[in-house]
Amino acid sequence: GQPRVDYLNNTKGALKLEPSRTNLITYSSDFRRTYWTKSGATIQGDPSTAGSELVTNGDFATDSDWSKGTGWTISGGSLNGSSTTASAFQLNTGLVSGKLYEVVYTISNYVSGYVRIELGSGNVSVGTSRNANGTYTEYIEALGDEQLIFDGIVSFTGSIDNVSVKEVQGFTSPDGTNNAYKLVEGTNNGNHIIYKNNVNTGSGKSTLSLKAKAAERNWIFLYDTEQNEGCYFDLQNGVAGSTVGSPDSYSITSLQNGWYDITLTTTSTTRIDFQVHLAEANNDNTYQGNGTSGIYIAFAQAEFGSYATSYIATSGSSVTRLADSSSQTPPSGIIGQTEGTVFFDVNISHIVGNEALGGINSGGYANHVTIQRVGNTIQFVRNSATQSGATIVTSSAITVGRYRLALAYKSGDTACFLNGTQVSTTQTQTFTNATLNLIRISGDAIGALPISDTYNQAQLYNTRLSNSELAALTQV
Repeated sequence: GQPRVDYLNNTKGALKLEPSRTNLITYSSDFRRTYWTKSGATIQGDPSTAGSELVTNGDFATDSDWSKGTGWTISGGSLNGSSTTASAFQLNTGLVSGKLYEVVYTISNYVSGYVRIELGSGNVSVGTSRNANGTYTEYIEALGDEQLIFDGIVSFTGSIDNVSVKEVQGFTSPDGTNNAYKLVEGTNNGNHIIYKNNVNTGSGKSTLSLKAKAAERNWIFLYDTEQNEGCYFDLQNGVAGSTVGSPDSYSITSLQNGWYDITLTTTSTTRIDFQVHLAEANNDNTYQGNGTSGIYIAFAQAEFGSYATSYIATSGSSVTRLADSSSQTPPSGIIGQTEGTVFFDVNISHIVGNEALGGINSGGYANHVTIQRVGNTIQFVRNSATQSGATIVTSSAITVGRYRLALAYKSGDTACFLNGTQVSTTQTQTFTNATLNLIRISGDAIGALPISDTYNQAQLYNTRLSNSELAALTQV
C-alpha cells in the first residue's frame, strides 16, 4: 500500500512496480527458530546488546534458588550431577517466549554422560548436548514458559558453574533493524549449513534470495538441493563464483554497509529446498570448522518465478504481495490545478515579432499559464476566469541566447524566474482556476504564435516550487 522508489541502474529513481509474489519462507528473518535446521553450524545474536542477568545464584555460592532432581546437588560452588538423568531448574526467571538469549556455562570434573541447557520446559528449546569439560556459549530462543533447565539427558556425571543467561538482539540488518544473525560454523569437519527443505510445492522456475555480509568467512553457497543447483558468492569482492548444476540465473548486488543481495533461480522444480552453506573458499563447502568463524545473514525469500522480487517479510506464515499498479487520470494527477510550475529551457535566435514558448490552459485565454516572447522581452502570463484581466510580468530587454524560464503559480503566491533571477516581485493576486487540461509546448493558449527556435528542455511540476528551487532550476 506504499509506493517504493527503485534506484537500480537509475540514480534519479523510478516508481517500483512488481508482480504478485509469495514468500514461501514462513520465518524470513528469524533464523534462530527451530523452523530452520542447523547442521554443523549455529545462529548467534549480537553479544554487545546483552541485557540484564536472568539467572539467580548462577555461581552456586549457596545451596538455594535451584530445584534439583535426583542425583543433583549444590556444593563447593558448583551444581553437581551424579549419574543423573533428572533435571535441575529455576522457575520465574523472566525468560520471554520468542526472545533470543546468550547462554554461558562451564562444565568441569566431567566423568560421563550428556547434559544440555533448555530455555522453557517441554524439550522444545534446547541447547547442544555436551559431554566434555569447557566453557560453552550458545544462542537459544526461549519457547514456552520461564523455566531454565539443566537436563541430564544421558546419565550425566560432572559439575556445572558460572551460568549466565542474557537477552540479546540480532545484528544490524540492511534496513537498519536488528533482524540479522550470524551463521557460525561448528568444529566438525564437513558441511556448515542452515536450511529449510521442502519449503513448498509448485511448478516452474523458483528463485531463492538472501541478504549476506562477510565476517570471518566471505564465501557463501546458496543451494537448492531439490534441483541440485547452486552458486558460490564472494562477499568480500562482490562476485559470483562456481556453480553446481545448471541454474537458470544467479546474481550478487551490493547494498550498503558491506551487505549483498544474492539470488539463485533454478531451471524448473516442483519443490524448493533452501540451503545456505558457509564455505572456506570458492567451490569448497566441506572443511574443518573452528567453531567461531561465520557470516551475517538476513531476509530469506523463496518464490516461484524466473527472477527475485523485493523482500517480503514473514513471521509464522507465508505472505503474498499483491501486484503493484499505477495509474493517473489526466488532468488532475499531472497538471496542478491549484498550484504548479511551468519550465522551459530554450535557445532564442531572434527578437523580432511575438512567439509563445507554451504553457498550460483549459482551451482558451480565459484560463491559462503561458510564457512568451514579445519583441525583445519575456512575458509571464497567468489568467483565470475569477479575475478581471491577465497578470503579466515582463522582463527587461533580452538579446539572442539561451534562456531558462519558470513560472510558478499558486493563488496569492505567483513567481517568475529568468536565468536564475526573479523577474519582478512575487505576485499576490488571488484566483481560482477552471480545470487545466491542456499542455502546450510552442504556441499560446489557443495554439497561435508558435515558436521557431530550439528547446533544450521542458518540464511541468504539479507543485509551486520554492523561490530557491526556481533560482536553481533556471540557473544557466
